[in-house]
Amino acid sequence: MKLAVNVRYAIRIIMKLHYAAGRMTMRELAERTGLSLRAVENIHSVLRRNGITRGTIGAGGGIVLLVPLPQLSLGRIITIFDDEVDCFVCFGDKANDCPNIRMCPRHARWIKISGQIQQALDEIYLDSILG
Repeated sequence: MKLAVNVRYAIRIIMKLHYAAGRMTMRELAERTGLSLRAVENIHSVLRRNGITRGTIGAGGGIVLLVPLPQLSLGRIITIFDDEVDCFVCFGDKANDCPNIRMCPRHARWIKISGQIQQALDEIYLDSILG
């Protein structure tokens, strides 16, 4: 499973904030993560709206991590930046383009599989990624 780019960036930013154990400016985050300042701003905006980070403007300001890694699951980060896991497989020109989706006997199985994958991701906390 490949994580969306915003999810990977968010995890990178969260980890840097965790190790900083304090405030970091957006510029510092951009430099230390190798991301553009614009990308850091966008990711922080989403994290802030979801109560994961907080930003302070002015002297001594910066971004701080509000939620400790043992309370942040990979599943939560994925859901914030992307939809929940949805691994429906169908036959058509595009994914989930099947005209028979409502009566397909396999559809319920794919929903169940998607739920199980999401549940597994919800049980992986970011502190466990540290090693």
